[in-house]
Amino acid sequence: MRRDLFIILQLGLAFLLIFAAFNSQGFIEIAVLRSISQNPGSGISANSGYYSMSVIYFVFTFCNLLAPPVISRLGPKLSMILGAACYALFLAGFLQLSAWLLYSLSALLGMGAALIWTANGVYLVRFSREGKMARNSAIMWTMLQTSLVVGAIFLAIVLHESDLVSSFRFVYAIFTGICVAGIIVLIALPSSPESIIFDEERAELIDNEILPGDAEQQRPPSRNVADISTMTLAEEFGQTFALVRTPKMAMLIALFLFSGIESSFYAGVYTACLSAFKHLSDTYNALIAYAVLAMGAGQIVGGLWFGLGAKTPSKFGRTGVVMFGIALHFTAYFLCFLNLPMTAPLGDTTETGYVEPSLVTALITAFMLGLADSALHTQLYTMLGGIYKDELSSAAFALFKFFQSLASCAAFYYGSVLLLHWQLLILVIFGAAGAVAFFTVHAWASQEIQTLETTEQ
Repeated sequence: MRRDLFIILQLGLAFLLIFAAFNSQGFIEIAVLRSISQNPGSGISANSGYYSMSVIYFVFTFCNLLAPPVISRLGPKLSMILGAACYALFLAGFLQLSAWLLYSLSALLGMGAALIWTANGVYLVRFSREGKMARNSAIMWTMLQTSLVVGAIFLAIVLHESDLVSSFRFVYAIFTGICVAGIIVLIALPSSPESIIFDEERAELIDNEILPGDAEQQRPPSRNVADISTMTLAEEFGQTFALVRTPKMAMLIALFLFSGIESSFYAGVYTACLSAFKHLSDTYNALIAYAVLAMGAGQIVGGLWFGLGAKTPSKFGRTGVVMFGIALHFTAYFLCFLNLPMTAPLGDTTETGYVEPSLVTALITAFMLGLADSALHTQLYTMLGGIYKDELSSAAFALFKFFQSLASCAAFYYGSVLLLHWQLLILVIFGAAGAVAFFTVHAWASQEIQTLETTEQ
């Protein structure tokens, strides 16, 4: 196995562990806090789960603008470690839960999320050899989403024996330990890709008798672009804001916003609706675990199908996959409209949807949401990695996370006050706009490559 591929797998394992803990708690946080709010003196309200998520994404939104200069100075590896430590502290906070601690740690987590996700994108780009970005994105995404299956199995076992209220401290203690294990894996990662990638490529060329064994002088420029760290903070902020004004990035904002809205729906609102839907949740104690397992299965199938199993990889992502993903999103939203009561986002309800309550429909919807999310994000990461390289990669991923988290912040806030059908309408509108944005930017980028190749000939 090539060393760079091993490193991508190691990175994927670290994120699998960290987000097996965090994503799994995200699916139960709203339901847990809603139950705890019934205890007097806790300071927790019925909507504290929504508010916590809103605080996370609000802070995450603006810290994304600060992430590029921090990452250029600390490096992506150390930035990911610091970001992951914030996740561990947030999870540990549930062991002695109070309102002020919940919101304080939510803000801290927002800072950590900006670091870990922007640094992850930069690290992935730097450690991807030419033509391997799509493969590496798919590996990373598939391993990350495997965390949903791991978390769902754990939740199913716990909820089979007890309820969320009585066992949440035990659950969060386990989650904290798993997150710490992920941090240890991050610490073991190499900091610089230069020697690893070049030495392997050079050895391959020597084996093929393309380069002489003493061809060190032919070593290409470092892919780390070390001179980035010599830029002033003002110059780095200027670079980020200059990038957002370019036509391609401005067009992609619509796709980033949809990414944030749909992620918040499937990762928080949908499972909260299932928990509040008494016709199903009272019948199936581990309903949330089943739904998370279905979502994880959809994510893994999508990562393998759209990324690793792609016969025709594209430098900027594949339009057919995005079209399929958007259609799948819309179908899942229609099933939500039929199967769930419109008041489910607001709290426990005995109302029903337009059809007889169905566990099968709920799980099929969850699988479709996971598969559609995978279709969108594998292609989005491939597009960003293909268009924005080297010194622009940090700014590009920071802007992606800025607009994604801004939309998620808004979605978690209005998720606590809007009926379900209005939330679904917002998803459809932004989904259509995001699809148009992807197709447009894909066409622009492909045309630029064709023009460049024609000019070189």
